[in-house]
Amino acid sequence: MISVLFSIRQRLRIIISLIYLSCTAILSLVPPKSLPQIQLFPGADKIVHAGLYLGLAFLACWSMPAGVKRSWYYYVIIFSVVWGILMEIFQFIMHQGRSFEFNDVISNITGTLIGVYFYILLSGFKTKI
Repeated sequence: MISVLFSIRQRLRIIISLIYLSCTAILSLVPPKSLPQIQLFPGADKIVHAGLYLGLAFLACWSMPAGVKRSWYYYVIIFSVVWGILMEIFQFIMHQGRSFEFNDVISNITGTLIGVYFYILLSGFKTKI
């Protein structure tokens, strides 16, 4: 399964990553009334934030050319963190029922770091197969 993931052409990886980035922006900026309200427990939305940014960081690492990946992990982290902060600022500016939440930024950063680490683990596992 891991070998299939890494056998996908880079152009398709980039397209998938950009689609995911667009979906993240839409989900971040759409008014909350348009989204399903599922509150399993207090703070469940923070897990959703972490999950979204885990996926974003993982896909960003996955879409990088093989020769530059190690040095690009830092750029992926910076991009994802800045993207998450910008989404929170846009939520504040747009006044569509969303607001800037510092805990969302922390969740985004946590998800980003886990996503990059998960990618590093998977890519290392791929080379051992």
